[in-house]
Amino acid sequence: MYNYQQTLSDIHAHGRFSGTPCLDRMRALLAAMGNPQKKLKFVHIAGTNGKGSISVLSASALQCAGYRTGLFTSPYIMDFCERICINGENIPQDDLCRIAHRVLAVEHDLHLPEGESIGEFEFTTACAMLYFAEQQCDIVVLEVGLGGRFDATNIIDAPEVTVMTHVALDHMAVLGNTVEKIAADKSHVVKTGSTLVNYPKQKESVDDIIKKRCYDVQATYQNAPVPEMQGCTLEGTDCIIEGKQFHLRLIGRHQADNAATAYAALQVLREKCWNISDTAIATGFLQAVMPARQEVVQTDPLLMIDGAHNMDGVTALCETLDTMLPAGGISLVLGMVADKQYDACVRMLVRRADAVYVVQPENPRALPSRELAALIRAFSPYTDVFDCGDVASALKRAMRNADEGDAVIVCGSLYVAGEAKNALKAGMI
Repeated sequence: MYNYQQTLSDIHAHGRFSGTPCLDRMRALLAAMGNPQKKLKFVHIAGTNGKGSISVLSASALQCAGYRTGLFTSPYIMDFCERICINGENIPQDDLCRIAHRVLAVEHDLHLPEGESIGEFEFTTACAMLYFAEQQCDIVVLEVGLGGRFDATNIIDAPEVTVMTHVALDHMAVLGNTVEKIAADKSHVVKTGSTLVNYPKQKESVDDIIKKRCYDVQATYQNAPVPEMQGCTLEGTDCIIEGKQFHLRLIGRHQADNAATAYAALQVLREKCWNISDTAIATGFLQAVMPARQEVVQTDPLLMIDGAHNMDGVTALCETLDTMLPAGGISLVLGMVADKQYDACVRMLVRRADAVYVVQPENPRALPSRELAALIRAFSPYTDVFDCGDVASALKRAMRNADEGDAVIVCGSLYVAGEAKNALKAGMI
């Protein structure tokens, strides 16, 4: 029996980046494992914002249609096992240990060029492929990690359908400093003979890049329909997609666009003879949940946890705050990582807050809380700012100071969101 914490240490010991950007390492690793990915069928989901939501919506509908559905997402919120799921159940810790040590054994005997090694995301992707194949999944919803061209998930052959979510600025140091450069990298998930479903409200220049990629590789391009909004509250989102009514537990107007994108992808699967009824889609969409994406944990005072960490995600959160909490009384528990557009995100968030409880998430890329506090004071001198250091202390203080009818919003990073959820689960708040 393998030790779970030691297994996680072994996984995390792999570097974030592990050599020349390429797929050669993944090809070598998976080939040594017997190419488990070739036994699977995929829905491949790339983009910047909305990947997680579209992934869980698609997977939930496929499960409701009766298919044994794998789901690979990143990052995790509370437990590493969240990243590899089948029919909504996380991979058991014992199975992760067993699978990881099989991959470690293969990796040990792998001969790679000098200076090259298997990175953590590559390793985790290999574990997922092996597990999904072993468990005989009918289909796997596969979320891209970073970019597209050299992302470890791009090792697969042409999927049943490819999805491009909203493309925006993120990971600019790796992918490029314009949305067009980022789109060009992400568009390389489109493969010859596949069908690409595109987010319905993409920037025109991004559309052009994606369309050109489809033309170049002889893939079919398809735009997702624009949904008709019916209503959005803290209890969920109602919309109409191609004449059909849907209720989502996911909060935010942007979730209607994500649902329309998932709906279009499921229609492509139908055309390929996957048996997915309207009822399965409606039920799957209704049952889909996404932790730490405008997640309401409690009411009065309202506690919402949101992992938005880039401009588009923060814009969506701010829209929700403006439309659903117009009376104010908002406190933020805020922490960010230093390689994001934190200054622009902070400017948007703090002008909506009466108080900000600043934290530093437990991550080597975290922005020091003292720097974040100083930045907020410079941007918004009339906002109360408290440098609390850790998330649990900040959340406890914010909740203690919140009055009836107020709202506490935990935001800025998925690392902050995860620490908040773990603190709540442990009864620390």
